[in-house]
Amino acid sequence: MTHTITTAQIAESGGLLAQLGLSAGDWHAVGLSLRVSVVATLFCVLVGVPVAAWLARGRSRWRFMVDVVLMTPLVVPPVVTGFGLLFLFRLLGVGILFTWWAAAVAAGVVALPLIIRTVRASVEQTDRRLARVAATLGASPWRIFWTITLPMSWRGIVGGAALSWARAFGEFGATIVVAGNMPGKTRTLPVAIWTSLQSKPLGSCVGLVVAAVVLSVAAVAVSQWVVHKAPSASDHV
Repeated sequence: MTHTITTAQIAESGGLLAQLGLSAGDWHAVGLSLRVSVVATLFCVLVGVPVAAWLARGRSRWRFMVDVVLMTPLVVPPVVTGFGLLFLFRLLGVGILFTWWAAAVAAGVVALPLIIRTVRASVEQTDRRLARVAATLGASPWRIFWTITLPMSWRGIVGGAALSWARAFGEFGATIVVAGNMPGKTRTLPVAIWTSLQSKPLGSCVGLVVAAVVLSVAAVAVSQWVVHKAPSASDHV
């Protein structure tokens, strides 16, 4: 027997959520932030994991410069990162400015250093001898990456992804530069809090603040637990 969600049930849920102090616009901002942060995290994983493995194991003389460039968004004001992306998008003619996709890219760029640092540290802690033995047996670098490096570094990958998600979820400065503040289109949770503080009493954004804190703390807790407590594949080697 299947269970179908009816319009009445959705309306009842909306009434319950409204009792928590969040309007429909507030919940849309929460949902948009979740969408933006998930896409940003996928970007971080797809780009950050291989780059982190290369930085940890590669021998190129360009590693230092690449590392410096990739870590820059971690230390410069997010607005500066947003300005750089705005300039780059216009220079390349990328047509995603002032859409939620632009917000996702900006959040991903800002969060990327976190997963790179976490995964790199995890890869550097793995036993290099296993990769060397695999190489002597004829395994290609790509196969070594998929069958040895990734499985033994899964804690850093999952923990870094959770940390990157939390950072992307809370990103404000870079996203508002490239995506703006359009209600129902590009207004994410942090932007909604800022907007509420500009035009409403202080207490009006408490619900949004609580939602942001709960979700972000949960992600950080997952990251810390995975990195420091969960068993690793290397524990059984």
